[in-house]
Amino acid sequence: MELKERVKKELLKHNPSFSNEEIQFGLSLFEEMDFSANSLISKAGKICDYLFFAESSITRCFYIDTDGQEQTLWMKPEQTFITEYKSFVNRDKSQFSLQFYEQTKVLMISRENLIKLYTESLSWSVFGTSLTEQVHITLIDVFVNLLANDATRNYQYIEYMFPRFIQVAPLKDIASMLQISQVSLSRIRGGKQLKK
Repeated sequence: MELKERVKKELLKHNPSFSNEEIQFGLSLFEEMDFSANSLISKAGKICDYLFFAESSITRCFYIDTDGQEQTLWMKPEQTFITEYKSFVNRDKSQFSLQFYEQTKVLMISRENLIKLYTESLSWSVFGTSLTEQVHITLIDVFVNLLANDATRNYQYIEYMFPRFIQVAPLKDIASMLQISQVSLSRIRGGKQLKK
């Protein structure tokens, strides 16, 4: 399936009432780019100007801690809309960096052009509202899981829901996202961790 068709499918998930004309007009404002593996698409200290849709790469959001170590906040699967939302919305310099793990084609739209779509089209405004609501729900789900479950169950959840994370991301990034050490994660993966 062509990348624009994949984006169209995702748009319709957020707003089934989109007309084909509205979608085509919006897609005309997206830029298509190719990114190599491990590309940083948004850097800490810079304003994140784009909403991205990667065809075939998992995306990681991370920051550098006070010890100079990378700490992974979240990962998102391919074929979802991603950005560093606080920077993107508030036009503030980002605290975080976004990285594609894999080589991928990407459709991306600038904040300026997205606001233009919101202003000119009710359907695009509905999309924006739905996208924001979905991000909020996802954040709540992640927060609740981290509090309610132990590391073993959180790893099992990732393994079940997002198996490509396990296949693609380095062990240290998975451990960081789960807020555990690599040694603890190795034990979990080896089935040696006691289940609560």
